[in-house]
Formats: sequence, C-alpha cells, structure tokens
Amino acid sequence: MAEYLVRLYPVNIAPERVEWLKEQLTRIFNAEVLVDTKTVGFGTVLRFFDEERDQVNAEYLLEELKNRIGVTPSQRALVVIGADGYVEGLNFVFGVANDGWGGIVFTERLNPEFYGEQFSEELFRARLLKEAIHELGHSFGLGHCRQNCVMRFSNSVYDVDSKPPFFCKRCSAAISRYYPGLLRII
Repeated sequence: MAEYLVRLYPVNIAPERVEWLKEQLTRIFNAEVLVDTKTVGFGTVLRFFDEERDQVNAEYLLEELKNRIGVTPSQRALVVIGADGYVEGLNFVFGVANDGWGGIVFTERLNPEFYGEQFSEELFRARLLKEAIHELGHSFGLGHCRQNCVMRFSNSVYDVDSKPPFFCKRCSAAISRYYPGLLRII
C-alpha cells in the first residue's frame, strides 16, 4: 500500500473519465487514488454558483470543501467538477488549490467544444490530466514555474496544450525533497 493517498471527488464527470484519471494519477504519483462519488454532490457546487456569471465561485467552494473534507499530511483531495469556475479578478480559472489540502479542477473550459471546436476525447483528457497534476502540485507546495513544466501558469487553454503533463527537474526535486517517494516519474 502506498504511503500517500489522493482522494478523488468527481462531480458531473463521466465514470469512464474518472477511472482513466485515476489510472493516470497512479502512474505519476506513488499514491493510492480512491474515488468518492458521494461526499461532494452537485448540490454543494450549486451553492457557490453565480447566476450572473454562469460560473462557480472557486474560492468560496474551496473554503467550504476544506472545512468539509479533512486530510492528513500524506493525503490530498482532488475535486473534479464538470462546470466553469472563477475567482475574483479573473474571468475564469481551470482550477484552484490549497497547499496541504488539495485542489479543484473545473472542466468546462478544457472541452474543445467550449471554443467551438470539434470534441476530442484525447485532447480533453490530456488537458484534464495536466490541470489535475498542476493543482496537486500546488497542494504539495509548488508555485508556478517558468520552465517547460506542468506547473507553468495557463492563461488560456492553448497554454494548457503547450505545457507537458509532467514536472520539470526543479519542481520534481522540490516535491521529492518534502514528499520522498511521492513521484514515480522523476
């Protein structure tokens, strides 16, 4: 059994995508990934829905979930929501995170159809994985990185597309220093 644990909370996400994401995360992180479809429901997300913006307030939702879902130092929560999120001062966010707790990924803008493009499951999944790794990286203490790294800030979906689905050497070393054995791929 792995020393680390990621609890994955999908909301409005197809089960086959959840299973795929779980498999991918276990290839990158030396962590057990447990899926919990009951703790966080769409009702919780809707409480933080801003009708004028047609988006979920990511900061308020993150605070609510941090209070509801406890984690130990070797655990992280990853909430993946089929919705659009924002924080004050930004038009949207792909995700938000809290160091030591976990993060939230919003999938609406990861979907090519959002931009009037033809849907591609492969492209959608690639984007989803990058943002999941990115938010987990923040939860393990990483900031944004300027290298060719999954921790590079994404101002648009095209920035997501251009970054790799892995940590650069510097970010890998930082995670490994504070969380020995967490990364399978260094």
